Amino acid sequence: MDLFVHLAENATELCTREQLVEAVWPDHVAPDELLTGAISDLRRALRDSPADPQHIETVPKRGYRLIGRVNPLDSKPAPERQYLIAGIVVFASLVTLALLSVGGFRERSVDFATGEATTSIAVLPLENVSGDLDEQYFADGMTDTLIGELSKIGALRVISRESVMRFKDSELPVSDIARRLNVQAVVVGSALHVEDTVRIDVQLKAADDSTELWTDSFDGDMSDVLALHGDVARAVAREIRVRLTAEEASRLSTVRSVDPQAFRRVLVAQHHMSRWVPAELKKARRHLQHAIALDPQFALAYTRLARSYSIEAFMGHVSPKEVYGNVKAAVARALTIDAESAEAHHQNAATKYYFDWNWNEAEAEFRKAIALNPSYAHPLQTYAWLLTATGRTDEAHARIEQALMLDPLAMTLHIAASDIYYFSGEYAQAVARLQQAFELGPNNGILLSRLGWSYVQMGRFDEAVETLKLAWEKMPTHTENRWMLGHAYAVAGQHSEARSILDDLAVLSQQEYVMPFAFAVIHAGLGEHDLAIDWLERAYEDRNGWMVYLNVAPHFDPLRSHPRFEELVRRMRFPDWRGLP
Repeated sequence: MDLFVHLAENATELCTREQLVEAVWPDHVAPDELLTGAISDLRRALRDSPADPQHIETVPKRGYRLIGRVNPLDSKPAPERQYLIAGIVVFASLVTLALLSVGGFRERSVDFATGEATTSIAVLPLENVSGDLDEQYFADGMTDTLIGELSKIGALRVISRESVMRFKDSELPVSDIARRLNVQAVVVGSALHVEDTVRIDVQLKAADDSTELWTDSFDGDMSDVLALHGDVARAVAREIRVRLTAEEASRLSTVRSVDPQAFRRVLVAQHHMSRWVPAELKKARRHLQHAIALDPQFALAYTRLARSYSIEAFMGHVSPKEVYGNVKAAVARALTIDAESAEAHHQNAATKYYFDWNWNEAEAEFRKAIALNPSYAHPLQTYAWLLTATGRTDEAHARIEQALMLDPLAMTLHIAASDIYYFSGEYAQAVARLQQAFELGPNNGILLSRLGWSYVQMGRFDEAVETLKLAWEKMPTHTENRWMLGHAYAVAGQHSEARSILDDLAVLSQQEYVMPFAFAVIHAGLGEHDLAIDWLERAYEDRNGWMVYLNVAPHFDPLRSHPRFEELVRRMRFPDWRGLP
């Protein structure tokens, strides 16, 4: 509200980011996250679009401007600010109500004194108190594991990893962070690992005023670290008065021991995997294979191993056919060890979707993963992509909004939300959604790439080319940045530049794997339909994950009436859900 009032006081005038920070958060060391978040909240409440603003305009690299009219309601003489407040108070009330229900979710108020249950919580990154920076991966892994355990409680909405990690080492007050994440309570604490012992100190704080509600310490051996997290989760559930079902209580208490070194290897692997770079993925895989050798009954190690192969295949750095057997075997082993693992069921669903193109079984597995862990945002995101690929756009939007309630600051989810618009032909809406996401990461290469995709379809070819060139510079390991730039050159009539990229890819393919799908996209842009379909046939034989979007990808629209393309679509066995409720 302070931000809204300050913008209104300076209506039609530019308010620089520095001015807004000084006016609203003068005592905070790192308030930029709050400013961009608060602007996003106001826009959603006002149903305003960054692409076509009616209320709040972004002035790139400078600040914001309120462009809606501000009219005082009271004509009696009064100080200027009183007039302004009187003029916006009714509208502000409506904004406040809207902010409470962004995304269709209306949170219950909580009164810890009267015993009302908390229904939403965030676990902020646990502090590494070892004094050793190399142990940071351990504290982060402890945070992930605790989030995962709390997420098993169906009555509790738990914020996912990507959003909470934005507040790592943040000096913002807990109450401000809780507001950004829209939760009622926050868990803060630390993790200490010494030889084969671990200590977790946790505090539960109220969201509104950061009051400490409860604190405790949990000690144990590394071999029992998973059970230790179950103890913490049950204790937190007890303190916030959430009722566990018998099944949930059993899941939190029935945890096998794990080899300490295997557990450490899995945590280190996750640290490498989070970077989505081929060299880092290979490092992760070595750690995971070592973990399995140390503890062949550690289901999570198999699940993460399957995921590392899958990421590299989808990014186009290895042939999907080459790693398919490894993925299937690792997933099957994980499910054999732990049939109730939401992460294993999600990886199984992704495998059936991207590798097998088994739409019905993939959907069943996505639903299973979501049922096992309602606060696990990742399967909601991948499920939304499946729904998008099969034309169920409304359902896809609903799943992404559900995921955003669990991970509101996750860049990947905002990208997925724009993808739904893109693949359904709503390019202006895709651009608007991406521009909102730029407030979370203005230099993100994937965001730039997706923006370039929509510019191509909107006929804004110069902008598309420049945006995709920048995306390639930012993230040269993401090969889609290169082939989409080639496609943009082709449809913009810059055929020599498009063919130059084709030549570069051909040379590169002599040294390393290049996905056939890349060549198909560029040839389609050049109007060389038979060549494009030739490459799509190779992509089909290679089990390329991008083939799942064949029916909705707009860069293949000129090919749709071609008999060979129609036959290829038929072989993909896309389900027809049109007309179903």
